[in-house]
Amino acid sequence: MFAQVVTFEEEPTQLQAGIDHVLDDIIPALQNAPGLTGAWLVDRARGKRVSVMIWDSEAAATAAMAVVQQRIATSKHARPKPTSIERFEVYASVRPSPSSGEAIARTVMSAIESGDLAGARALIHDDFQFSGPVPEPIGPDAWLGVHGLLNSAMSEFRFNPSGFEQTDDGVRFNVALTMRHTGVLNLPPMGVAGVAATGKSIALPAERASVTIKNGKLARWSNVTPADGGLVGIASQVGARS
Repeated sequence: MFAQVVTFEEEPTQLQAGIDHVLDDIIPALQNAPGLTGAWLVDRARGKRVSVMIWDSEAAATAAMAVVQQRIATSKHARPKPTSIERFEVYASVRPSPSSGEAIARTVMSAIESGDLAGARALIHDDFQFSGPVPEPIGPDAWLGVHGLLNSAMSEFRFNPSGFEQTDDGVRFNVALTMRHTGVLNLPPMGVAGVAATGKSIALPAERASVTIKNGKLARWSNVTPADGGLVGIASQVGARS
């Protein structure tokens, strides 16, 4: 994780113009950006604004800022010039406990991406079942076990969630897995073992995920997966299956 802190020192006549630029251009572009915690601060008496964005990863920041640039390209506002742009390593943070289905799903996905499988497990029911691109539904430890195998072979693993929709008992959204094959890949469910690192960047087709939440934890996760997606797609893209 890292933080980007952007400071603006402006005349009173410029201050509101800068705020309008953020409200009309920056916030809409970043509203649903995965991997971002942000705050935009102003001291009107001193004519000072500060933008603080904490990113889970470089990939998340790059993707989101590309959307920002697209928005700015058609903006009616002049782009303010910052006084300074600073970057910091985040060595500790505190986040509110997730309550909504989207927040819980995002927290679990972020934990898996960072390799914190124990943190993810704490938000998953003991009777959790994952279904979709598997012959039969699997439980929480088997599901996280697959992610453990992927984490050992794939760097930059990301779910890239989007399009969240609340449901009566959870949330639906899209995932489009990306990763880089930098370690030895073993996927026993696919009969794949000992596939040496290829360095390939892998991008799987989008899948539709439906998640059920019970008592603040994941109870069900079901994916609608294309034939060339999931573990089959991963194995195929690294050349482990014809």
